[in-house]
Amino acid sequence: MNDVDPGPEETRDELEQYAIVANRRQQWDTLLWQMPTMVLTGEAFLFTISLGAQIAPTGRVIAASVSLIVALASLHSLAAHRLSELADSAWLHDYEMAHGAPELHGLPWRDRRSRVVAAQRQSRSVTDRLISYSGVLRSIVVWFWTMALIAVGAAVTLVLSVGWPQLLVR
Repeated sequence: MNDVDPGPEETRDELEQYAIVANRRQQWDTLLWQMPTMVLTGEAFLFTISLGAQIAPTGRVIAASVSLIVALASLHSLAAHRLSELADSAWLHDYEMAHGAPELHGLPWRDRRSRVVAAQRQSRSVTDRLISYSGVLRSIVVWFWTMALIAVGAAVTLVLSVGWPQLLVR
């Protein structure tokens, strides 16, 4: 955006600030969607240990405890990244509104996406119609509750490891 001559309402500093916030919002968005993949890999490893039939009780308890801690920390990070991304997106939208720029961030973008999803449902392509149903639930909702269920699974595994370890032997 530095190549654009600022209008009477904008200064180069304002345009630079907009670019900085837009880049930061993109970084939050990238972190938000990279984290679940990494967490699932780690959780699969920890569940393999905590549910393994040949694992010693102490090792099972430790693996289940670490799994629970990682799941809760990941849930917290997912929420924090999303809130940071939303805060920057709202700032960018406010800037766009104040400067008469096209609304590329915030709730108007989500509304635009919803209209695209609705239009896809009218498509002649079966694939387009099926894909449109993935828009029913927002990905952040799916991943938030997936992380929450992983945390519940880790807690159940920990309780079984401590209270009823014989249930995990075979």
